[in-house]
Amino acid sequence: MSPRLLSVAAFSLTLLPFAFAGCSASGGGDGPSRVTSGGTNGNGNGNGNNAGTLVGLGNVGNEGPGPLNMGGTGGSGGAGGGDSCGQKLPVLYRDFKPVGSPGGHDDFGASARGVKNMDGSLFQGWNDIGCGLVETTLGADGKPRAFTGTPDKNDGITLPGMVGKQQRVVSGGGCYPSTTGDCDVGTCKKWDITPISYSIKSAATFDQWYNTVANVNQEVMGEIELVETPPGSGISVFDTKAFFPIDDKGFGNTPGQSHNYHFTTEIHVKFTYTAGQKFTFRGDDDLWIFVNGRLALDVGGQHQALKGVIDFDAQAATLGITAGQSYPMDIFHAERQTVESNFRIETNIKCFVPSVVVK
Repeated sequence: MSPRLLSVAAFSLTLLPFAFAGCSASGGGDGPSRVTSGGTNGNGNGNGNNAGTLVGLGNVGNEGPGPLNMGGTGGSGGAGGGDSCGQKLPVLYRDFKPVGSPGGHDDFGASARGVKNMDGSLFQGWNDIGCGLVETTLGADGKPRAFTGTPDKNDGITLPGMVGKQQRVVSGGGCYPSTTGDCDVGTCKKWDITPISYSIKSAATFDQWYNTVANVNQEVMGEIELVETPPGSGISVFDTKAFFPIDDKGFGNTPGQSHNYHFTTEIHVKFTYTAGQKFTFRGDDDLWIFVNGRLALDVGGQHQALKGVIDFDAQAATLGITAGQSYPMDIFHAERQTVESNFRIETNIKCFVPSVVVK
């Protein structure tokens, strides 16, 4: 979504920027045991129970409603062998129709609901909204769960539904209305303003984001490839300011637009943690990364492109990780609003092994 659409010029309460750190790294307990891969560090040791690695699986890539077939040619000996370890991230996209269109989803296309800011402009998202929209651990099914607890707010503040556990406060030279530099996800604090609209309609609508539901969403398979940039630097990057991977697919492009704006992105990989590793994301809209089943980065909400960093050394205790061991990384993203779509990954992790969520 566009940062220029976040304006609330006449709003009587100061529109504060957006952040993540205060609630993104909290939480404890081991994550659910639900991820398998046909090899660790690329050795191709499959588990023999029809999972294997995503690389080499049979019948992957079906579009349209219905469950994704994750079975196929894995099994003992591994499907991918040494090729399973690399810089390619297999992606499952799910396409949605925006609210207001036949079969539209309440959580996608906020402006279509007709909610207006104090200056009369259509609400399309605020940087403040989204801190703690999800629980800090994955559910038993390996998917994020919407936060349904009591929000942390000041007395007298009324919240219009699910807007996050806390209020975000962004920082950096690139925060709206500036267009120069990065805007960082910053911190979280108690709610001290009343947003004009919810971000997620309900826990039930959120459960549809990363589960395939007939007549609600459609699956589209894809891939994100990281490229060492610059060559020899040891830093792998994927970067685009036009992240439209399912144009003309699924339900087709958004009515009245030249792109397909309303979709979710789901990625499951494993990596071996070594000292000094970092993983940086910059983009919009929602982005949650879980490591070892625990929330490592929270960039939820409809907002301008925001930047957040996982520092594995600094967060090791919270994430329950130890150098030299392999852990699952589960990435969940959503593009929910026109008219921009930014997506940047930067990391010094050298090897990702595709994984499968066992349901």
